[in-house]
Amino acid sequence: MAVDPNVVGAGDLHVDNKWQGRIGYGVHVDLWGRGIGESIARRIIAFGFGEIGLHRIVGTCDPRNVASARILTKVGMTYEGRMRETSFIRDGWRDSDLYSLLESEWKA
Repeated sequence: MAVDPNVVGAGDLHVDNKWQGRIGYGVHVDLWGRGIGESIARRIIAFGFGEIGLHRIVGTCDPRNVASARILTKVGMTYEGRMRETSFIRDGWRDSDLYSLLESEWKA
């Protein structure tokens, strides 16, 4: 499958149940550091709370991914803790840091 040269990033919202969703996002490496990831995350969060009516949205990242952690905190998420060995990537198991945002915090 060919990659569209016009695509700079992507995001998704997995709705776990009628109260909680999980965000994900990615940005083309050539465009890192330009606020695109933060913009994607903000739009997904606004959709989850404003359109779907979720109570809580969570996001995770590899603890080594400082830039992604920064995005999650910039959009208002709170660090909740580290989940051990949640993903097997290339050469081994990876931990995930968990962040969350409640609808009441988003409205404030």
